[in-house]
Amino acid sequence: MPGEEHHLRYIPEPPSVSKALIGWSALTALLLLGISIGGLYGIYRSSVPTAHLPAPQEFPQPRVGARENQQLRRILDAQNKRLEAWGWFDAQHTMMQIPIERAMQSLVQKGNAAYAPLLPPEPALSSPTAAADRATMQDKKPQEVVPAVPNPPTAEPQK
Repeated sequence: MPGEEHHLRYIPEPPSVSKALIGWSALTALLLLGISIGGLYGIYRSSVPTAHLPAPQEFPQPRVGARENQQLRRILDAQNKRLEAWGWFDAQHTMMQIPIERAMQSLVQKGNAAYAPLLPPEPALSSPTAAADRATMQDKKPQEVVPAVPNPPTAEPQK
């Protein structure tokens, strides 16, 4: 039949699985799940000891000392003395401590150059052994370097 189209016809399957079997299977699975959760909870409770928290206690009220003002005054006086003192900052006598007022005056006097570096930057290392040479030279005392005068001025005869 050339004009007929071949289509599949839908035929529903007969219910061969009973609803009672599915219900009992679901109920059995839920029962097994409940028993396993209960068993694991029982094992957990028996193996993990329970810690009893101590009863809450109130903190004692703070005790205010009668001499706190004197202590504060002593601390502030010590800090002010340190800010206003002259002296060496370190044991090697390489850094000096000056009063804060004097330090501020010196910064104002320097103007725009106040934050310029104190020492010129060191040149970059030129060879792999330059770092070792510099490390060994720092242990020795620096010697005075007298710049050589290339050509001393001479008096020329006047014409």
